[in-house]
Amino acid sequence: MVFVTVCLAFLLHRLMPHASLSLLFLTGVLIVSARTGLGPSLVASVLSFLAYNFFFTPPYYTLEIANDGDVATLLFFLLMAAITGNLAARMHAEIDMRRTSLQRISNLYEFSRRMSSAAGTEAVLEALADHLAWSTGRTVAVLVAAPGSLPAVRARAGRAASLHPADIEDAWSRDEPGPAVIHAWHFLKLAAHNEPVGMVAIQGQVDAEHIDLARSLCDQATVALDRTRLVADLEQARLVSETEQLRSALLSSVSHDLRTPLASIIGSTTSLLEYGDSFSTENRRDLLATVVAEAQRLDRHIQNLLDMTRLGQGKMTLRRDWVDLHDIVSSAVDRLRDALKGLPVIIDIADTVPLLWVHGVLIEQALVNLLDNAICFSPPDGRITITARAAAGRIEIDLCDDGPGIPENEREKIFDMFYTVRQGDRGSLQGTGLGLAICRGMVAAHGGNVTARDGRNGRGTCMRIVLPVTRPDGMDGE
Repeated sequence: MVFVTVCLAFLLHRLMPHASLSLLFLTGVLIVSARTGLGPSLVASVLSFLAYNFFFTPPYYTLEIANDGDVATLLFFLLMAAITGNLAARMHAEIDMRRTSLQRISNLYEFSRRMSSAAGTEAVLEALADHLAWSTGRTVAVLVAAPGSLPAVRARAGRAASLHPADIEDAWSRDEPGPAVIHAWHFLKLAAHNEPVGMVAIQGQVDAEHIDLARSLCDQATVALDRTRLVADLEQARLVSETEQLRSALLSSVSHDLRTPLASIIGSTTSLLEYGDSFSTENRRDLLATVVAEAQRLDRHIQNLLDMTRLGQGKMTLRRDWVDLHDIVSSAVDRLRDALKGLPVIIDIADTVPLLWVHGVLIEQALVNLLDNAICFSPPDGRITITARAAAGRIEIDLCDDGPGIPENEREKIFDMFYTVRQGDRGSLQGTGLGLAICRGMVAAHGGNVTARDGRNGRGTCMRIVLPVTRPDGMDGE
């Protein structure tokens, strides 16, 4: 900067008196002071003083001063350069201090954000170790104590370093409020509700400022740990509550929907045993048909419970094969032929529907559940329509009835387990509330979905099964 100032002064010294050139050199010193600090500004002021005296004050190219007025000019020049350099140094120190403070506030905010968003204990401990290691530049270990045992390392940040068990025991047994210093490790306790839950260990020499910062971070981490424990307790309480609700719903379902067919079977068989000889052949046949129908109904309920258990435990395995949709639909209708007596079923499967690469038994069971649901809600003069068509790489199967329909706000709820039971007693139409949930689970295992829609002509309900057109691995498009 002094060299540039000298070059500019050589260009301007013919246009202005040499005394005014001192302002040009002072400007250069101010630029140096603003960009650096006291030391470089003093060096620049001395060099500028010598260059100004050597090149631009008579006698030229010497360090002698012929004019007494130039002495005062040069002295004021040095004084102003020293003052501006000192002010610039203080300004830089203040800027650095504010930048450091801002960075610390930003880091504390980031740490608070990580604490507030931490979902579990491990995330809190890792965030605490990382931030302390970054703030102090030291190796940090976070230890957590289990009831009745010494703290164990759960998170670590910085260079690998081991803690001796004896040091941990010594630090854990101390009751001093300040940090415990043992073998170049600083130990700070983590306390929740005035009870120690763990410790933070910082390796190396740590000043008082970093100790205060570590205490503040430990306090925030303790609050976060309390929050995560509270969330875990609430989640556990929620699971217990849901389990109790599920158990109550299951008991209600078993007590109502399993005992009803059993009561019919017991009543029919008891009548046959006690009064069989007095019954006509037609009456005995009706009683035996009732036993078979109720036994099949009971079998469907038990099968639904078993299927839901398999779905919930993830044990439902697919044994795919090429299956004709006509065969699946016909088999499902045949299984419910007794329940479908007097209720016509119209089947319309488009010729463009290809063979399905599915587990045929599961898709058939899904259709049986939908048919059983449609039978329960169909009026005596109603009918059931089953249509299927291929569209955009998927197969759409619609099963429509003429029942009362389903309100739009309940069309997703009906696929929840035990939804029907929770809605109260619905007479003979009440079921376990598992059939539709199982149906959706079986179809979802094939990558499809089941939804409830408006019925045809604004009457009843249409259940739509959507299955993707999948092929075995390695099979070409043909």
